[in-house]
Amino acid sequence: MKKVLASVFIFAFIFGGAQVSEFQRADSRYERKKTALYNKYPKPNDLRTKKEWLLTEDKITAYKTALDKASLDDQKMIAADPPVKTKLTKEAEYDKGKAAFQKLIYEAVDLDFLNFSSDTYKATMTFVVDSKGNALYPQVKGNNEDVNAFIEAAFYRIKDKGKWKPAEDKGKPVSSSVSISLALNFKK
Repeated sequence: MKKVLASVFIFAFIFGGAQVSEFQRADSRYERKKTALYNKYPKPNDLRTKKEWLLTEDKITAYKTALDKASLDDQKMIAADPPVKTKLTKEAEYDKGKAAFQKLIYEAVDLDFLNFSSDTYKATMTFVVDSKGNALYPQVKGNNEDVNAFIEAAFYRIKDKGKWKPAEDKGKPVSSSVSISLALNFKK
């Protein structure tokens, strides 16, 4: 069983980095095509606006595809170490504090290209911290699925920028669910 768990963790580590590069590739492709579009149509017009929106849709699709892959990898790890349902003696903790984790998420979310119509976006992020301290499987609940996807992508971008201490049940580390409220402010 330990060999299986070790294999799953190694597999997830390798593919975790691959997921971040998928987001970076989508960003790079979007920026490259947007630059070409702006070079072709230097002044705003209806055609440029329409083509820019199509580029945005492509970026959103690429992010969601990468999230689907990451989600499947995370679900395999969670199946090997499922969250406990009982009352915990100690909740999972981020080594720099929950506020620092929220700040990292806020800094990693890039939504300027969406031209979102609201100043603030409120959502709740739920994820699993397994018994080894790995943060897995983010699920964001908010009123816009595209914005939620980019928040989930931000989670994967920052998940190696700190360490989670697993929850404990009677002194033993256990896998648990963590929920964090988010309020993102958009630049105008």
